[in-house]
Amino acid sequence: MGFSTRYLGRLDITPRLNDAEIEWLVAYAEVDRRHLTDPYEVPMNPRALRTEEYRQAQQGASLARGPGRGTWVEGVDPFTTLTPVDGSPYPHLDWTPCPEGCCLGWDARTEKSRMAEDWLQYLIDQFFRPGAVAGLSGRPDFDRFTFDHVLNGTIAAERDDTRELWLIRCVDNEISTEMLVGSDPLPWDGVARLTGPIPSRRPARASRTGVIGAPRSTPARSRAVAVPGR
Repeated sequence: MGFSTRYLGRLDITPRLNDAEIEWLVAYAEVDRRHLTDPYEVPMNPRALRTEEYRQAQQGASLARGPGRGTWVEGVDPFTTLTPVDGSPYPHLDWTPCPEGCCLGWDARTEKSRMAEDWLQYLIDQFFRPGAVAGLSGRPDFDRFTFDHVLNGTIAAERDDTRELWLIRCVDNEISTEMLVGSDPLPWDGVARLTGPIPSRRPARASRTGVIGAPRSTPARSRAVAVPGR
């Protein structure tokens, strides 16, 4: 169960990414970040890691977080949380550069896609913009990264369960959102007692063009609690 969000649009990248940047960022998006504690670790063969994950799961083992690199151990399940310990916003990254390196777009094959605003700002701050955090790490992975990119563009987003519709805007590397259509009523709203708005799942943080993580400009949806006897 759970909801997903569909996206339409792209963020243009100026200047274009070079081949080394494209290759690393595509590989980075292949890995469930809950496997790792190092925010910049990318396995030599990310798809092989996913295959091994499936094989071990069939045998009752899980890929646990270890110091530095994930290792397979019995009886430990790192997938009881949606919060990676490496500092990334969400386990799955659904945004990758195009083969030409001129834009960043959504992978439409993804199921249960979400947290786009947080992921896009994270990628910009870590790997794209001048003064990006990864550039200060001293890791050889980033020797050919230029860290001189500026992203601009607009992406439309629609949540599949509530049909909420909004825009994600990027202006000079800063992400903001604009609500277009609010949420549909949820199926249980008519047989529930409303007890107040659901709190935001992530803390808000300021940006130059808006607030990331703050509720979009729509009335807050209320938490539903069943009324005994109904």
